[in-house]
Amino acid sequence: MPEPLLPLPPALDQLLVIRRWLELTLARVDERIGAVRAAEEQRARRPPPEPPRWWIEYGIGVSRRPDRVHTGACRITNRGKPASRESVLEVLRTVPSAIACPLCRPDSELGLLDS
Repeated sequence: MPEPLLPLPPALDQLLVIRRWLELTLARVDERIGAVRAAEEQRARRPPPEPPRWWIEYGIGVSRRPDRVHTGACRITNRGKPASRESVLEVLRTVPSAIACPLCRPDSELGLLDS
């Protein structure tokens, strides 16, 4: 039989101490596994968070200026940050390069097309 990574002592009392230590360590690992599994099950049972009502997508590069605005239900992008109605309106009114997403039409939902 090949020699193990760590040589074991020849004395019975030393081997019993090592065995007991391994049992205690395994019990701690099993306890931690149970706690992690319980936490994962609890997380899985929680409903997903509500999507934000509005979303601002930012361009790439140094300036990272607002590029597009979306409704929270739009799935065209996952880049950007949740935003308030007021900040979306401000972006559409003050940033000339920012556009409303042509798919989810936040400008229509905001009432900008009505006026």
